[in-house]
Amino acid sequence: MAARPGWRLAGLAWAGWVATVAAVAGTGWLDHLLHQAGRADLSAFAVSSIPVVVAAVSAATVGVVLAVRRPRHPVGWLLLGLGLSQALHDLTYAYTRYGLVARPGSLPGAAYLAGLNNGLVVMWVACAGFVLLLTPTGSLPSPRWRW
Repeated sequence: MAARPGWRLAGLAWAGWVATVAAVAGTGWLDHLLHQAGRADLSAFAVSSIPVVVAAVSAATVGVVLAVRRPRHPVGWLLLGLGLSQALHDLTYAYTRYGLVARPGSLPGAAYLAGLNNGLVVMWVACAGFVLLLTPTGSLPSPRWRW
């Protein structure tokens, strides 16, 4: 019996959600290391960032539910990308701060991830913009929006 192609997309969606949650957990661990190094001022997670973390995890959760139930609808994948890119942004932020400032040279590739960190900001802002454009139907509001 051949597997349905939808199962592959569902697995991809769940892998994106797991990566989002793992990135949030990794950011928390790196923040703990920053606190131990005496550089709590470089922390990615503060009281003011709680809404951003909740928004990233909830966007990824809603995105995975939409992507599993309606794999051809772009808003689910965009929400999943929004949550994942925000979580990866926080992770690369904490990684570069620990690897370049708190303990220079202790983490490999920290200087290269600084550039990726800036690119992830553009990615999650773009995902948010496309979610607003494509909600609720999954297509642009009218033909005039098409190129």
